[in-house]
Amino acid sequence: MPVAAALTTAYYAAPQMPIDAKRLFQAGCDSLGLNSNIRLPLKPSRAYGSSLVLAREWEMTDLEKKLAEAIEYSYEPTWDTRLGEFTWGLGLNEDYPRGQFNAFLAAAEASGPGLWTALSEKPLEVCPQITEVDFPTMAFTRAEWVDGELHLRTAPNQPDPRAVTKFKVSGLMPGRWQIAGNESASVEVSGDEATIAMPLIHTDLILSPLR
Repeated sequence: MPVAAALTTAYYAAPQMPIDAKRLFQAGCDSLGLNSNIRLPLKPSRAYGSSLVLAREWEMTDLEKKLAEAIEYSYEPTWDTRLGEFTWGLGLNEDYPRGQFNAFLAAAEASGPGLWTALSEKPLEVCPQITEVDFPTMAFTRAEWVDGELHLRTAPNQPDPRAVTKFKVSGLMPGRWQIAGNESASVEVSGDEATIAMPLIHTDLILSPLR
């Protein structure tokens, strides 16, 4: 197995065995030439996305800057405003973006110092989930619990105040819930699930229990 393959192995090992992961990572960087001038354009690979995650995880700022610039130059970052999707083409000229490669690159966009380790060190808290969103017609740029209230910011792909969209919030505490922020928005609650109906517009909503 080529030494460069250690870059992806290091990604999976980093949260549990950081010392060994860093040794693997440095060996992979040396093998792939990441510690010198990176040869462009990059070939399609998982390694560059996973390496950018770890460079940000471990605050390796020089390597982070080189990788980010190389990925920007080589991997065809594309914002499809019609579908509401951001993907990387990687020069493959395929009808659909390569899923696994895009997954690592998307992880790198969400990464930061210690975040990959923190995600693996503790279980995720059980919390209500937003489901049955009519994506890409509707999306959200905010979904955050603040003092027992769910704060939402909607981001429809093509706003149309005459159209109605629905989504659900599952796993709520049983009881009565209300929706605020738009007078045309409504909520129906059944058990631990709320169904929200609203115009297809940009707005801020707050789902809160009736006290």
